Amino acid sequence: MNRSKPLIAERLISVCESDPSKLAIKYERDSFTFEQLLTRVCQLVNALHNLGARKGDRVAILSQNCHQYRELFWAVALGNFMIVPVNYRLSPREIAYILNDSEAKILLVSDEYSSLIESIKNRLTSTKHFIGIQTAAAGLRDYEELISSASSAPPPSLPAADDLIWLLYTSGTTGLPKGAMHTHRSVTALVDLAVSNFAIDEATRSLVVTPFYALSGGGWDSICSCMGSTTVILRNFNPVEVLETIQNERITDVHLVPAMINFIVNCPDFDQFDLSSLQRITYGASPMPPQLMRKAMEKIGPIFIQDFGCAEGGLMTLLPETEHVLEGPEERTRRLTSCGKGLPELDVRVLNEQGQDVKPGEVGELTVKGDTVMAGYWKMPEATAQVLRDGRLHTGDLATVDSEGWIYIVDRKKDMIISGGANIYPREVEDVLFAHPAVLEAAVIGVPDEKWGENVKALVVLKPAMQCSEEELINHCKANLASYKKPKSIEFVDSLPRNPSGKVLKRVLREKYWAGQDRQVY
Repeated sequence: MNRSKPLIAERLISVCESDPSKLAIKYERDSFTFEQLLTRVCQLVNALHNLGARKGDRVAILSQNCHQYRELFWAVALGNFMIVPVNYRLSPREIAYILNDSEAKILLVSDEYSSLIESIKNRLTSTKHFIGIQTAAAGLRDYEELISSASSAPPPSLPAADDLIWLLYTSGTTGLPKGAMHTHRSVTALVDLAVSNFAIDEATRSLVVTPFYALSGGGWDSICSCMGSTTVILRNFNPVEVLETIQNERITDVHLVPAMINFIVNCPDFDQFDLSSLQRITYGASPMPPQLMRKAMEKIGPIFIQDFGCAEGGLMTLLPETEHVLEGPEERTRRLTSCGKGLPELDVRVLNEQGQDVKPGEVGELTVKGDTVMAGYWKMPEATAQVLRDGRLHTGDLATVDSEGWIYIVDRKKDMIISGGANIYPREVEDVLFAHPAVLEAAVIGVPDEKWGENVKALVVLKPAMQCSEEELINHCKANLASYKKPKSIEFVDSLPRNPSGKVLKRVLREKYWAGQDRQVY
């Protein structure tokens, strides 16, 4: 990235000064102009400094989406601190682990999690200051009182490109969370990529409903506010509330994960809402079954853009609206199953085990090199060395590339099932299961098998009021897959465990089957 370009802190100041009276944030009953936002952010910077926060110190937040989340992100950007967003769905033990691992000095917490924090306080080794976002519960300082008593003077200097800003803990799909360290350079590069590829500008009215503690939430919000666009924030996801907000606030852009799109298009009241203001729906974070994509396009229109990335590498590939084609030659319609092409600003390659580019149709590992890539894992040099080699991030995603450069994600390296020496990719089986009219969700895992090493097991959530037998689903798979890929057993469940980005936690699903085994699939 050319350092002559302003970093995100400078951009926020510039946006606020160029259009101070424009609405920046709307959240429930609260709304703030850019001028008001900058004042509150500067007050928060000085309040955190008064509590002892200095350059590089970690400030954590445990909350559902709210305008204070946005204010904290910009305060750490201006004040040269680091934000540590904490997933509120984690257990108390996991939350304590992240706070201790990050050595967070200060924690902002919303009311509903104050009792949880009180229960783990004696386990926290570095966190000394606790701030209540809504009201000051016992042992918490009141957020509004804290900032109202602080100076609104801007900081005397702004961060450098290589200063750290974001400690983004991975979702722990394969074990304890790891903190991906991002610099002002990498976050600014992410903003630039999104702006140039999503056509976001000051006229955009964006809805943020994905969690702020995930890249898809916090990153999307940063992008929009850097461009001076208005952002409407929803505390959490509810399909009817999303549809109402798009209609009433005339939303132009929203980022969703496939599970959210599934609930929205299957909402019984969907046809009652006016979505004509929508110009773009970006989606990513987990696989989009082709059948769901078709249904979403038929109901909403050809306004979908797929972005693909990860906490460690940011945005990597893009499938634009023009490639979301339902009818036509197979080579065009097949692209609905692609994650797009590598962004031209980055060096995105699919490599074999020898580090060479794969030939069309061969399976390799998706890798990326560029300014958006993390600086490394927090306090984990060995884990960093495993994924960052010569500045290139090895994502752990298995993929193929066709002759035109379109990339197709096959599966996660660690999710691949090896049965009798044959490689089976769960995503392929899941897509077939999802095509059955009774199936709402499906997850495929490998379970122990004395003869074959592993066999294929599917966990399925049926649509409401729908019925289907195990035998019917297995026969459906047999009719659409090579026989060795079909599930040997199917278990019907009420729901699937997911991480904040909407990805199914297959580690959790596998645990009960692999307990006590010599070999673990992690």
